[in-house]
Amino acid sequence: MKKTKKAFSLFLVTSMLFLLLSGCSGGGNGGASSPAAEPAQGAAPESTAAGNPAPGAEEAASEEAGGELKIGIICNMSSTHAATNGWLVAAWEAAAGRINANGGIDGKQIKCELYDPESDASTVKQRLTDIKNSGAVCAIYTSGDALAPSAAEWASQNKFPVFLVSNTSTQITLGNYSDYAFNMGKNAWGFAKILALHCVGTEGMKNFCFVGTDGAATIDAENFLIYEGQKIDPEFQMLASYRINFNDTEFSNIISSVSGIQPDMVLQQGGGPNFVSFCQQAALFDLFSSCGVYNDLVTDCSTNQPLIAGEEFPYGYTHGIFTMPFWDESRMDAELIQWTKDFAEVPVAKENGYFPSDNGLAVYNIFRVLTQALESCVAEGKDYTDSEVLTQAISAVKYTDCNGEHYFRTGLDNQYVTNIYYGTSKFDEAFPEVVVCDNIETFTGDDYLPTEEEMKAWAQDHGYDTSRFQ
Repeated sequence: MKKTKKAFSLFLVTSMLFLLLSGCSGGGNGGASSPAAEPAQGAAPESTAAGNPAPGAEEAASEEAGGELKIGIICNMSSTHAATNGWLVAAWEAAAGRINANGGIDGKQIKCELYDPESDASTVKQRLTDIKNSGAVCAIYTSGDALAPSAAEWASQNKFPVFLVSNTSTQITLGNYSDYAFNMGKNAWGFAKILALHCVGTEGMKNFCFVGTDGAATIDAENFLIYEGQKIDPEFQMLASYRINFNDTEFSNIISSVSGIQPDMVLQQGGGPNFVSFCQQAALFDLFSSCGVYNDLVTDCSTNQPLIAGEEFPYGYTHGIFTMPFWDESRMDAELIQWTKDFAEVPVAKENGYFPSDNGLAVYNIFRVLTQALESCVAEGKDYTDSEVLTQAISAVKYTDCNGEHYFRTGLDNQYVTNIYYGTSKFDEAFPEVVVCDNIETFTGDDYLPTEEEMKAWAQDHGYDTSRFQ
């Protein structure tokens, strides 16, 4: 029965996304490099259900103002990652929909257009070029950390602002650093440092096994857990490292081996189907009786809801970091609460029972930053269609909200600074469809992000160019 439930859940998600994305702008037309004729479900005027604007009001406002504000979004539509896109779609529909319902920016309505990277680095760059040529003011890259360095490299070469939603690796911050690539996702070094502080520093763990993919950020998480852990306890060590891919038929052998090793903790990296398979195999081999799993998916709805539907989520045995405490309004301000309500009313979320995820919050943060940057350009009479002008305006954004102080570490790693939370998964009767956390600890940017001196030393030791550091 459990397997039937899970299969039905995954079938429902896949079927829904096929129908949804087949009508989205960009890349859905056989991988064409230009967007389809119809606008995406992401913030086109007719799809901004949040705020319930009067029919035709947004179109009229857009025409009167003389156009739209285009945002190009690199979004998987032809890979296994596409199964989690519904949560992202709901995030930008809710964020852009609220802006559009309130009159837009500079009298213009936001229009999001989607472009499929087709799981290829060169195609990522081509799609970004298409976005720039379309007249978009910026691009948002949402397609995972493996191809994110290509997006960062393109941003630097083309001097065009690109927001990166995926986890941030040193391949981006040191190898392909760019003032134009704004890192909105979790910083892999910082993620590992939080785990080291808690697991080694607070819990006294002595070792771990790594089970994950070959993405740049996942490899960094492994390396920096060792690095930061040994700062606290020089004897902290990695017992074994297992690389997997989404089609690995030897997954069960890997989990069996890890169970035999019995480490203090397992660092698991790779979401979506990978995490689902990990939990299923871990249960089969009784891995959770000897240790827990630690990652950045502990409350991630897009990864966890299929497991919950199949009654297979290992509550209490998954630990790690998150950015979106969607179950606790006392931790959110009025604006974030409103966004979560708007998110719930977006058709794709309402029809499938989606809750906001960490990546969804990154999208929300992008639209907050972008709004402030664009409005500052308007107030100062600057041309925000000039990529250099808008990039400088984005870099200057600084504000504080319920998730702490926010700004970009321009010149260092261009990381968006925000609070990150650590916790242990638990079941909550008020939210049976999702995973929440208890025993929550809060870490500020000063707690977990590396200093300039640390980044320079790491770069020197690992062959990166250090000329930009003072």
